[in-house]
Amino acid sequence: MILATFFYTAFSGMLDIKIANIDVGIKQGNPVAFILKEIEILNVHQITDSEKIERLETEEIDGYIDDDLTVWVKKSGINQTIIKEIIEQIKQMQKLNRPIESYDFNVDYVLKKNQKANPVIIIFYSLITMASTYGVFSGIVTVSLIQANLSNIGARINITPLKKYKFLLAGVFVALFLNLLSNEILLLFIKYVLKIQLFRELKYSTIFVLLGNILGVALGILIGASNKRSSNTKILMGVAVTLFLSFLSGMMGPDIKIIIDQYVPILSRINPMSIITNNLYRVNLLENTKNVGEGIFILAFYSVFLLLISYLFLKGRNYDSL
Repeated sequence: MILATFFYTAFSGMLDIKIANIDVGIKQGNPVAFILKEIEILNVHQITDSEKIERLETEEIDGYIDDDLTVWVKKSGINQTIIKEIIEQIKQMQKLNRPIESYDFNVDYVLKKNQKANPVIIIFYSLITMASTYGVFSGIVTVSLIQANLSNIGARINITPLKKYKFLLAGVFVALFLNLLSNEILLLFIKYVLKIQLFRELKYSTIFVLLGNILGVALGILIGASNKRSSNTKILMGVAVTLFLSFLSGMMGPDIKIIIDQYVPILSRINPMSIITNNLYRVNLLENTKNVGEGIFILAFYSVFLLLISYLFLKGRNYDSL
């Protein structure tokens, strides 16, 4: 909840970007001046060539357009990108020999459902993904409790008729319940306190959050069963794994995810955190359920595989003395 608050404080201005009027400079007699003046979001200023550098430096204008449609800017930004796109559209109309005045630059041709997409939201989906895998800590504790060399309870269990797998199964259900409860508290906090609506598609969102919880518990059991280090060391291992996978899924910033998708796309397809984050983003903001089956299968496979490996580590483990 604290981390979500920090994210909201840092990125709240980027969650709902609104385009203000854009100041554009042109020279008197510019051949496209009449078109630029018809575009509602543009404030057109007539200035001389000698003034353009000064006006750009003082940020009185966001961009300057030469008579040959060359765009001058001081920095990169949303306003500068919009100016560039408008000029590109004008150039395309000229190449097609179509009358520029017939094109309505104020019409928004992007579907409304796509306008809801915002790369900053990826950070919050990644945060929910990480929180869903925090069952890793309960999984580590559960395994530690049935190992006679790590806990007094484990020593007692190993000298009783109680089957280890029953205790382990009970621990898994308790871990899932507690972590799902904490997830629900986080989601309610984000929705009603931070006023961010993340889940619009409940069925698949619930499935992926649940699979994240199961995966986290399974990972914790594997970490707990695979080595003889202390519980504190195992918990640190759990923290390191979840943080690293969350980093790759975009929690530290959407740019990281974009770079990975561009240069190492296979990581996004095999990283369980990325699978959950991507699917939460797609089903809720893009309303795309095309590849959810693949994501569900991979996450379920990971969970079963981790539990099987953990069982092999625990099976037949004997102690010389208790």
